[in-house]
Amino acid sequence: QGNGRPKAPRGSSPTTTTPTTLSASSDTTSTATSPVMAASTYRQFGAWLDDASAAVKGEGYTSIGVGYWRMLGSSQTNLPMLGVGMGMTDRLQVSASVPFYRSRYEGGSASGMDDVYLGAKYTVVDPTLTLSEFGLAISPTMEVLSAGNPDGRVHFAVPVSVELRRQPFRVYGSAGVFTRGSFFSGAALEWSSPGGMMLTGSLTQSYSLKADAVLDSLGIGRQRMDLSVGVAYPLGTMAATFVNVGRSLTSLEEGGTSLAVSGGLSLRFSTVSNP
Repeated sequence: QGNGRPKAPRGSSPTTTTPTTLSASSDTTSTATSPVMAASTYRQFGAWLDDASAAVKGEGYTSIGVGYWRMLGSSQTNLPMLGVGMGMTDRLQVSASVPFYRSRYEGGSASGMDDVYLGAKYTVVDPTLTLSEFGLAISPTMEVLSAGNPDGRVHFAVPVSVELRRQPFRVYGSAGVFTRGSFFSGAALEWSSPGGMMLTGSLTQSYSLKADAVLDSLGIGRQRMDLSVGVAYPLGTMAATFVNVGRSLTSLEEGGTSLAVSGGLSLRFSTVSNP
């Protein structure tokens, strides 16, 4: 999953303190007034972590989840977070993620549709078809940010992912860029129990590529790192439930997250009829 812009930018004082009502639109509604924040009040960060496996033709998944993030002076709840993916060929999978948010911050709150991701994953090397169980995939993704981004709403991400399987372990990682101005990388270690339960630990980092003299003078760093652990448990052969808990290793004053919790249910499906 990719991460978009913060809903209430933090990291420095507002460049202007003129109160103004946030404009209501099709995907953002205002419940209070908030100071105008210039684009230079936050860094452009973004992270993406995925494996190199993809659904085969005619098979896919749907998911529904909830997430909560606590930052300095603000918090955000995403409910529901909707996801779907489907294999178009044995190597190409398409997917979409559509979350809805409610953000609370000093002086008010906002809600609506959060950042949407529409992507494809092409498996260059399928880990299930190699003796080494190594995989390689590329996942070009269109990012549609929620309303209010001064640099425009439509951007792109280009993650490249690798995977290595050594039962009962699996290691995978991703690296790439967001066109709105950040480089990212991340890695995960996954362990599967004989009963199908999976435990995963992951570390992601993002580096802002855009210079900002104001934030530089305030000592706000260009790098952000996040750590998380997760557990997934199968519910029969076609469903699984999952929970993830994490936080930023970056300080709250630099835009870090003190708590990130998400969970939900994922369902597999197949459009291929059995002979």
